[in-house]
Amino acid sequence: MDLSVLALQAVNIVLYTIDKVTDGALEKAGADVLEFLKARFQDRLQVEKAKEEPKLLEAAIVSEAELDKKFQEELEKLVTRYQQTQNNFNISQNTESGVNLNVNNNPGTVIGQQIGQQFFR
Repeated sequence: MDLSVLALQAVNIVLYTIDKVTDGALEKAGADVLEFLKARFQDRLQVEKAKEEPKLLEAAIVSEAELDKKFQEELEKLVTRYQQTQNNFNISQNTESGVNLNVNNNPGTVIGQQIGQQFFR
């Protein structure tokens, strides 16, 4: 992943995670990115301040990754995991009645997803 794209994605995840308080797989993956960056920039940069100045965090990530390829690799793994989780839980409801559901990459069953040959009387 290009370094500038990686930094931008990491900042977006941090901003999203700072705003979220709920639990779940996506928030957990985001929290992993947030905690990784907080630990890395401890005593040098307050990651939570990214809400006011996201470009500062982005620049810090780019600078750090240029100096330490292991940091870049770890951050890339975390960002990729977040993106995969986000793709797996993209659920949308298309009608007012709630009949049509679009569930991407669903590992389980959604009620009404498997209709098959059913006869109604």
